[in-house]
Amino acid sequence: MKVAITYHEDFGRHGFSVLKERIQPSFEKLMESGLVDGIEVQVFRAKPAPMELVAKAHTEGHMANMETDQYRDVAILSAGSVMMAAEMVAAGQAESAFAFTGTAGHHASRGSCWGFCYFNDVAITILRLKEMGFERFLIVDVDPHFGDGTRDFFREDPDVFHINLHSGTGEEHDPQRNNYDIGLSFGADNERFLSALKSGLVLARDFDFQIAFVIFGHDSHQDDYGGFNLTFEAYPRMAQIVKEAVGDKGLVFVLSGGSCVHVGERVIPDIVRVLSGRWPY
Repeated sequence: MKVAITYHEDFGRHGFSVLKERIQPSFEKLMESGLVDGIEVQVFRAKPAPMELVAKAHTEGHMANMETDQYRDVAILSAGSVMMAAEMVAAGQAESAFAFTGTAGHHASRGSCWGFCYFNDVAITILRLKEMGFERFLIVDVDPHFGDGTRDFFREDPDVFHINLHSGTGEEHDPQRNNYDIGLSFGADNERFLSALKSGLVLARDFDFQIAFVIFGHDSHQDDYGGFNLTFEAYPRMAQIVKEAVGDKGLVFVLSGGSCVHVGERVIPDIVRVLSGRWPY
């Protein structure tokens, strides 16, 4: 299988209010695209992440604070979606994966959260992959909002290479700890964004990772709420650049920010098209 897609209808029903309206229409467009053939591209119904791993990732205080939050269950289901996608890639059942979510994760640290994020889906998933024997990971965050929660988890971890492309000023690189932040000016266009992405991936060229995650937010589109000014053409090009850089290692796209329905309907199928090897048209 070339691409595993993890999805649950509750992401569109009970997901965070800003994010959820795009989910079902985007999934339906993907199903109408002809890409999901049941052989090379398959859809799997997400299951909640195991609570012992959620609790292992986060502090007791954070877990207690989340007990009564209305988005707790869909956030755990979102983490499970990412975990299921990564497990299939890690097991060799799929070359790559795209995980739908109902909440985002990259602003969730060990002990706090904000910005539509409740539990850090990628951090929880990496705990699971370590149980499976995997050790080294690349995280490329292309959501225009800085992934501070993910950085909290992996700042001191030499086995995780973390690249942030975010709306901001300047660059901050810490090669001793594999932390690279590339700030792009407000309204950065396709070429500036893609050039920065290529530069970031060059930095990771000698890092011997086993599985790569792309934290993907389409709030970077010019019609959405983020700080970039990307057009539709940027997204399949972005996915192709990452796919080529990752090569034959595992690749998991994780849905993050974005609210515009028409943007999600276009860019999510385009990314799956790239992952399946059917781009350009």
